[in-house]
Amino acid sequence: MLELIALAALVIGGLAVLAVVGVVFLVFKIVVFAVFLPFRLLFKLLWIPIGLVGGTFSLVAGAAILPVLFMVGIAVAVIAAIAAVLAVLVPAIPFVLLGLMAWAIMRKRPATA
Repeated sequence: MLELIALAALVIGGLAVLAVVGVVFLVFKIVVFAVFLPFRLLFKLLWIPIGLVGGTFSLVAGAAILPVLFMVGIAVAVIAAIAAVLAVLVPAIPFVLLGLMAWAIMRKRPATA
């Protein structure tokens, strides 16, 4: 029983050490963030024109490829519609053939003159 109490004390001590280390790193992170904040703001302001140019090129490329994507989408939709119709009709083929055989046997032949 004393071993479990000693293990619990070690776990609590380890968690306390980790909490202290975590607080130290939190303070360090806050200091680094406060020191480098002006540089980050400056770089973000300098990045705005580059981002606008890149966005413009992306917009032009998207507008150029949009008709191709629409045509491919329409082709896929047509092929999917044909596949759906075939998926509904193919299981009915045996019944249609059975009906045609029954019609061929039961139909009235024209009277011979």
